Amino acid sequence: MLKNALKQYFGFDDFREGQEEIIQSILKGHHTLGILPTGSGKSLCYQLPTYIHQKPTLIISPLISLMDDQVMQMKMNGEHQVTAIHSGMSSDERTLAYNQLTSSRFIFVSPEFILQVHHLERFSQINFGLIVLDEVHCLSEWGFDFRPHYALIGDLLKLYTNIPILALTATATQHLKQDIEYVTDYSFKVFQSSMDRPNISLSVKHFDAYQEKLSWLLTTIDTSGPTIIYVSSKKVCLDIAEHIYAAGHLTGIYHGDLSYQERYTVQQQFLNNEIRIIVATSAFGMGVNKPDIRTVIHFHLSTSPSNYLQEIGRAGRDGQQSQAIALYQTDDQYLIETLAIANSIRDEDITLYQQGQLIDGEINDILTVLTQRYTIQALHQIFQQNYERKTRAFRHMLNYVSTQYCRRQQLLRYFDKPVITIENCCDICGIKHEIHEKNKKKVKRKRTHKEKLESLFE
Repeated sequence: MLKNALKQYFGFDDFREGQEEIIQSILKGHHTLGILPTGSGKSLCYQLPTYIHQKPTLIISPLISLMDDQVMQMKMNGEHQVTAIHSGMSSDERTLAYNQLTSSRFIFVSPEFILQVHHLERFSQINFGLIVLDEVHCLSEWGFDFRPHYALIGDLLKLYTNIPILALTATATQHLKQDIEYVTDYSFKVFQSSMDRPNISLSVKHFDAYQEKLSWLLTTIDTSGPTIIYVSSKKVCLDIAEHIYAAGHLTGIYHGDLSYQERYTVQQQFLNNEIRIIVATSAFGMGVNKPDIRTVIHFHLSTSPSNYLQEIGRAGRDGQQSQAIALYQTDDQYLIETLAIANSIRDEDITLYQQGQLIDGEINDILTVLTQRYTIQALHQIFQQNYERKTRAFRHMLNYVSTQYCRRQQLLRYFDKPVITIENCCDICGIKHEIHEKNKKKVKRKRTHKEKLESLFE
C-alpha cells in the first residue's frame, strides 16, 4: 500500500534507506525521530503522510533560507498549496500568506514566529495531521543559548496532543533524543541510517599563515567546480571574496548582516550557476538544495562535528564524487575555542539575572525567554551541560585536523557511528579521485600572456 502511494504521488518505485520505516511510524501515530544523511530525501518523510492523511502539515524550521528553498522546491515539483511565514517577508507578503493558510497543505514557520500568542491562536484553529521539527539538531545545538524559543516548543505541542511529531535531522549526537524528549515532554521512536557520505572525500591542509591559506585557495578554486567556502566572520568573508573577484571569478557572499532580499538573490544565483563560488559564514547552508556542489572548503574549521557534517553535507547531493577540505593553521585553535564557548551563558550570568542585576542585553533576553518555562536551578544545570558539550565538540574538531589515522573514523566517532566508506575516504587513507572541474573566469580584466595561451586550448 505504501509503495503504491509513493508511486501515485511521487512516481518512485522504491523508498530510499530509512524513509519507509519513518513514514510507517508516523502513520501509526508515533512521535518519531528520523536521522537520515543530507540529500537522502528527508522531506518525503512528511510529504507522503500529508497526502495519505489529506490533512495539513506544520513544519517548524530554523532558518529563513531553509524555508524558502523548501517552498521553492515543492512548487517546482508541482505542489502549490504550500506557504511560509517569516520575518523576512513584507507586510503585504505576510498578509497574502495568512490568507492562504486555510488552503495550504504545508505551512512553514519559525519557532519565534509561531510562539507569539496571537499567532498561536491563529494556528490552533487549523486541523493539522502532522507537526514536523525540521533540522531538529538545532534544537539541541542552538536551543538554549542562541535560539531560546526552540526550548519552548513544548508549549506549542501541548495544543496538539493527539498529533504525531516528526523530528528530522542529518546529524545526531548521543544526547539528541534525550534533549528532544526533555524539551517536548514526549517519547520518540528513533530510526537512523548511516551518517557517512561515501561520495565526499575528506582532507585537511595545514598552513603557517593566513596568506598561505589564501594563496592555496585562489589556485584551488580554478578547478574545484561549484564551491562553498566557509569562514568565521563577515570581515573574512568580504576579504576573501574581494581576492577571488580580483583573481577573475564571480563570487557571492552570504552572512547574517545581509538583508533577506540580498541573501535570497545570492542563493538563487548560486543555485542557477550564475555564480559558481560562495563565500559564507555558517548562516549559509541548510537551505541550499543544489545537487552539483563539488567542493566545500572550510577556511576556518567548524566548532563542532555536527556543524561540520551539516556543512560538508551540501556537497555531492547528486551522488557524484565530491570533496570536503579543511584549512588549518596553528593559530586557528584559539579562534575555534573563542567561537565555541566565548559567548556561553555562565552560572554568574544566571545568578545576576535572578538578582535583577544589569547584565549583557542579549543574555538578559535569552534568560527572559527561558524562564517562561524553566526554573533558575534547571537553567544552571542546562548551561553547565551546554558548556561541557561545546568544549568536547571543539576539542574533537582539533583532534580531527591533527589525527594521524583515518579522518572519517575520527569524525564519526563523536557520534559513535561506523564508517562505511571504502574508496576515496580521506587524505590519510588515500584519495584516488580528485575533483578537477574548471570554473571559468568571468570577471573582465586584462589577461596575462600565459592566460591567453591557455584559452586557445580550452
